[in-house]
Amino acid sequence: MKLLLFWCAFSVLATAGCGGAVQETIDIIRVIQEVTEAILKSWELIDKLPAVAEVTAGALIYANQRRMIEKIEAVNGNIRDLEEQQARNTALTIETLLREMQDRSQLLHRLNQLKDLSKFIDLRYEQLKGYEQHKDSLEPTTLVKFAKWNVDPGSNSLSWLLQLLHDSLYSGDSMAPEQTRTHSLLWELSVSFETSPEQMCLARQSAQQFAFQLFTKAALTELKGYSMMEFSWMVLRQHGRGNFTEELLLMRESHQKRIQHAQQVLQKVLSKSSRLYWRCDPRKDGHVEGKTYDRVTRLLQGFVENEINLNQEQNCWSKCGDYHDSRSFGCYQPEEELCGQQPACKGRLYNCNFVESEMSICLSPNNSSRRYEHIAFNDEPGKECHSKVKQASSWSRWLIMRCHYCFCLCDEPGPLSDRYFNLRDSLSQFEQNMVVTGVRFVKVNRVFHLQLQQGELLPRGSINISSLQWQPVQAYNLSDVDIRDGYDFHTLSVDSRAIDLDEISANSTDQVVTGVRFRIFNKHLNLEVRFSYFNFSTGGLIEPQTKSYWLGDNKSHMEGDRKKLILKESDLPTASDLPSLPLSSDDQFMEFVSSSQQKDASQNTLPFVDVQEVVPHPPVPLAGLGIYHKGRPGYGGFFAPKVLTFDLTKIVEDALTQK
Repeated sequence: MKLLLFWCAFSVLATAGCGGAVQETIDIIRVIQEVTEAILKSWELIDKLPAVAEVTAGALIYANQRRMIEKIEAVNGNIRDLEEQQARNTALTIETLLREMQDRSQLLHRLNQLKDLSKFIDLRYEQLKGYEQHKDSLEPTTLVKFAKWNVDPGSNSLSWLLQLLHDSLYSGDSMAPEQTRTHSLLWELSVSFETSPEQMCLARQSAQQFAFQLFTKAALTELKGYSMMEFSWMVLRQHGRGNFTEELLLMRESHQKRIQHAQQVLQKVLSKSSRLYWRCDPRKDGHVEGKTYDRVTRLLQGFVENEINLNQEQNCWSKCGDYHDSRSFGCYQPEEELCGQQPACKGRLYNCNFVESEMSICLSPNNSSRRYEHIAFNDEPGKECHSKVKQASSWSRWLIMRCHYCFCLCDEPGPLSDRYFNLRDSLSQFEQNMVVTGVRFVKVNRVFHLQLQQGELLPRGSINISSLQWQPVQAYNLSDVDIRDGYDFHTLSVDSRAIDLDEISANSTDQVVTGVRFRIFNKHLNLEVRFSYFNFSTGGLIEPQTKSYWLGDNKSHMEGDRKKLILKESDLPTASDLPSLPLSSDDQFMEFVSSSQQKDASQNTLPFVDVQEVVPHPPVPLAGLGIYHKGRPGYGGFFAPKVLTFDLTKIVEDALTQK
């Protein structure tokens, strides 16, 4: 059919033809325009048919009826196809919003109204679907009654329902343009989404994507109602009930006004909505090392050592606090002291301090990255120990010299210390028009990498869903002869263990992310992002080999230029009863530090590293990447990546300028 072929030219983004797989599209505005044109073309068939009286019987009316339903069936079938695609990629539905907003009665009332209106229109649409399935045996009077029900003036007509739906989502108490935006339900829901991490966790998309998703759902409902009204007028004209020229003009004019007003409100909402997306924590019992988080290990780890072993003279004339930077010089009494029962610290010992005269230490198994399971001081009740317990008590030498045990931080690189970050470029296959659609941290061979998800860029900011894939990391072993510290990877140390917390975004809407890397800038791990230019209409990257560029934040790390975030006596983030929230902002930095001495014997390095994938749904090109810190006060939190989604305002602006 001509109409179906016309639709294929739009909806099948791949060039395989109408029989191929339909690709995902975020350009609902273009769909509105094309479906409207397709419906108007259907009138060519109706205009060529002779008008007949309702009472006329015979094969002609049934044949014409079948042909007419087939036309509208083609249009409606493709609306349903697109709606199914949207349903697969929309995690946050109206039902979800209702659950999240029980305490906001006014917003809840408006949301329920929106839900009910959509349901009324959907029910009629399902009724039309039944007529399509039984078009060969359907009585003409049945269609006439259905058509009159749809278009007769009154509170049950489709035009009335569509106008109520439109006013519910896009209009506010005042019709002034700016007030319309700030009072519209679309705007209020977007603000609620942006300020509610729970909603973002469930939807897994940015606030701007969410606003566009609501618009898409409403636009599809508008299309369903509009197509049913067009079909109803076709039925009434074909059955000799009138010409309805003026009615059609008024209906189409109202439809166009609603669409244009919706796009104008949408444009304002999108321009004010956040495009940031970050990944929320799993449930408290859902933290799994290697799956949702990973750790830097044995960097500045708690270590108990007697002060007699902290100096070459093996005396106890000093105090624990005098040893800011030292090391173990052997074991004075290996058979009696703790040093003879625990693995030695073969690196440097920092920030030693006196804790208590007596300690009960539960040693960890030899294959553990921990040295101690826990430490109990003096008469403090100790936890159950499933390993070996060692008592460490201060003792006297020559009656005049008291030798205390000190609690220090051991910095010991080695096979049990995973402290390495990849410095190599991570790139999408930009030569094949692949762009970055997601990111995550992974630890491979003890090295942390930023791994990229990529997808094929299509016209108007769409992504070919079938092309999505994670790019393999450039795995290597630290012992390989051609691998160099400071070039291929960075080793964290006591004087180089900070990560800059930045958000790197494109300078304009014609650039997308095609790569990411860490560099060392003033001893800090500093993020850089690769941007490539693209043609919005064709989706093609523009000379990505030569015109792409790397962008980072080059602010100096001198005092005052970047704010340092400090963790003090923090517990493990996996112990928090509350999910993490972003605690950092741009132009800050944070160092890896040891966990709480009191709660964890400083056995862990904090923050942990969140290794969950950060991929917005539905997938879109990325306009920026960043590193941030999330957590809760009193807990060490996580370092994690965040993404900036492609600016969907570009789609609306392009549609409005083409009218």
